[in-house]
Amino acid sequence: MNTSFWIHHFTQNAHITRSITLNDEPCNLPDSIRLPLARSIAIFQLGESGGGTRLRAYAGKIAPLENFQGYLDAMDLFVAEEQGHARLLAKLLARLGGTPLKKQWTNSVFRSLRVLVNVEFNIQVLLTAELIAEVYFGSLYLRVPDAAVKQVARKLLADEIKHLAFQRQFLSERLRSLSPPLRLLWHWQFICVHHITTWVVSWDHADCLRAIGLTPRTFRHRAADAISHFSKKLWQSVEVLDSFEPEPYYPEGGLSRLE
Repeated sequence: MNTSFWIHHFTQNAHITRSITLNDEPCNLPDSIRLPLARSIAIFQLGESGGGTRLRAYAGKIAPLENFQGYLDAMDLFVAEEQGHARLLAKLLARLGGTPLKKQWTNSVFRSLRVLVNVEFNIQVLLTAELIAEVYFGSLYLRVPDAAVKQVARKLLADEIKHLAFQRQFLSERLRSLSPPLRLLWHWQFICVHHITTWVVSWDHADCLRAIGLTPRTFRHRAADAISHFSKKLWQSVEVLDSFEPEPYYPEGGLSRLE
């Protein structure tokens, strides 16, 4: 895994995130959009605010392996970036007149799910959340007519796309150690977890989705496209590693996949 690339990327990106000042144009969103949007963003803000204790513990166990040296440092920076997202979303939430949440039932369920099996499964659930966040923030950027919302959504979308590439490199290294039957089993349970999670998110955020002109069903279809795209690139990466050829780095797709 090219951990030096990710350490450099997360370090540089942290400076960009800290320098962001929200667009100060007045928020003219009607309450029919602003209120459900604020509630929805509050849920995502809570999800981004975790401390990453279990992720760091797992990274510490993986880091000594030859192909994961530097992974703990990269994971530290990754967790810090997620916390930076939480602060940025908190600023946007205040601008929308919303209130940060301390607890929310779906967030509690997902946190419990992440510790249900093992820490490696924790990363898979986190990846599922990032795939959904890619669709969510892309939708906000394209559909919400507010400069600050577009500004934050575009930044977080760009970061989530990088996060997917980061997780893909990690998983491709881990999956190559599995036998073909176990790879297939992992693939289908990953699809099932993502499918269930997407249904829960589309239901929990239905008011917001409808307010911006997106049906929950369309959101689920776009989420399915996102995991299909990710899975295709993931297995291509595994095949490259199986052939013992160096894996080229290609950034994930951008806004064009959501338009």
